[in-house]
Amino acid sequence: MASSNPTNGEVFVYTGVGGERVPDDVVRVKVNPSVTSIPYVAFFGRKKLTEVELCEGLVEIGYYSFDYCDHSITKINIPNSLRRIQDSAFRGSLQTPICLHDGIERIGCGAFAMCIFTNFRVPPLITSILEGVLYQGRSMFSLELPNNMRQIKDNAFLHCFCLRNAAFPPNAVFGDNIFIAETSLTDLRLLIGSELEDEIDIRTDLQLLFGNSDARIIRELQHRFDGLPIHRLVYYQSYHQGVLQFLLAAIDRRSGQRRTLRSKLDQTGNQQDCLGMTPLHILTCSSVHDLELYRVIIENYPTNLITEDRWGALPLLYAFWGAAPSEIIQLLLDSYRSLYPDHEFNWTMMLETIGRCDTPKESIENLLCVKQMHFPEQPINWDYLLDKFTMPSHVSSCDDLFTERMQFLYICGMSSRVKALPFEVWRDCIFDMIHTADYKWMKDNFVILHRIRDKLAHFEDELSKLKQVTTILETALWKMKINDNGLEQNTTRLRKKNKTDESSIRQQCRVACGADIVIGHVLPYLITA
Repeated sequence: MASSNPTNGEVFVYTGVGGERVPDDVVRVKVNPSVTSIPYVAFFGRKKLTEVELCEGLVEIGYYSFDYCDHSITKINIPNSLRRIQDSAFRGSLQTPICLHDGIERIGCGAFAMCIFTNFRVPPLITSILEGVLYQGRSMFSLELPNNMRQIKDNAFLHCFCLRNAAFPPNAVFGDNIFIAETSLTDLRLLIGSELEDEIDIRTDLQLLFGNSDARIIRELQHRFDGLPIHRLVYYQSYHQGVLQFLLAAIDRRSGQRRTLRSKLDQTGNQQDCLGMTPLHILTCSSVHDLELYRVIIENYPTNLITEDRWGALPLLYAFWGAAPSEIIQLLLDSYRSLYPDHEFNWTMMLETIGRCDTPKESIENLLCVKQMHFPEQPINWDYLLDKFTMPSHVSSCDDLFTERMQFLYICGMSSRVKALPFEVWRDCIFDMIHTADYKWMKDNFVILHRIRDKLAHFEDELSKLKQVTTILETALWKMKINDNGLEQNTTRLRKKNKTDESSIRQQCRVACGADIVIGHVLPYLITA
């Protein structure tokens, strides 16, 4: 319960008295310090809920507590006192990364299914991944699991289409359909419509590398770091203290023993694992970013910067995708400029990779901002990208977030052409088409794109014709001014008096003919009338 019903922007203080649920229109919630457990379905279906402040002293988030909030939650904290997150607690409700501290003891079945975040770290006390914990995590590309994991149950990562960075303990026991299910096609028909089944590639990113076999994918990830100690160190660095110090000691030249280890580490640190990743790839995928560790890796293995993994991605892509801190992005950029100043990035591929997923718009915007600031001359094939983004996709939902992202990408892809239009009414027309289109029906998105492109091409054609008309009109006004009887007499006197040449007189006529007024005001009126 709360002291009063909240209005938009007010904070609802949840006390949990009597187990009552919050109002339907709640936007911001603060849990009272007296609450130790959020009960069953307390916030179920609160689709306007955006911010949740949990209190220290909270021990449990109950079954279905924040279920079915339609990805509305953009801000939430996890207190250090929390120990249990029960079944379906946040299913389909989060669109923000969530940081689970090491004291978490239980994560229930489907607890984070259908949530939108790019990376996920399982706390070290969790030794069993239950059914469907991260089911349909379409935007998740990185998963960190502790090395003491004993069991991963059915459907744990089913429909995690973008998952790339993961490693499994060699002795873990696996259930069925960890990544791939025999019913995947049926599930996808329900998700995106059966008529689209033949138009999309339903393989996950891991399937693209290892084929349609759960057993093959699991085996590859279990042996991912065999003979690669630096890769292993970096992947598990969030679970162990002193990784940086160990690495620094390992590459120190001060003793013969360390020189031997340095030779071994230098060799493996420049190698690629079964995913084609280097230690720097893995580090940029991590949920923990240690600036000094980045510096050590780059200093000792600089070719990591320009090594592509098996999907053709550089470490820089994963830094953007996972919204790495700005100082990490800056270090990477400085390193590229100092070590590989002529390297040309495939910005089109990077945008295609993160733009096709439920990646937050801010991550895409950050990538484009950095590109424009530091690499303005390097190209982006926007026509190709817009075609790709409008194709039916299994890795992206069709909801308000999808609509927001599509509008942003359309504006970015067409902005230079739209800005070149001379009349505000034309520009507004294009932007209105982008902002009012219904992107939620994937089969219609290609039609939407063609309509916008056709309208833009029509305006550009009209502009071309207008330029021709403008030239003719300006010439006519100029000629009329030259032929004006009074002006002709005046110019004759001026010519005699000042010995002004003919070209100068004609230029004065051109300036004074009124073309700037007519073209600047009359033509726009005629165009918009």
